[in-house]
Amino acid sequence: MKKNSSEDILMLQYRIKRYQAKGNGAMCQTLNGKLQKLLSQQQHTM
Repeated sequence: MKKNSSEDILMLQYRIKRYQAKGNGAMCQTLNGKLQKLLSQQQHTM
């Protein structure tokens, strides 16, 4: 995992929006899971 998790979060949010636009719900759910893990890790480190 990269040190700069805020970039990772922004990248995941972008990818989720792209997959939603394409109608790929399964990939959106997978990426949302990864996003939630990153957000929870970021909250614990603060």
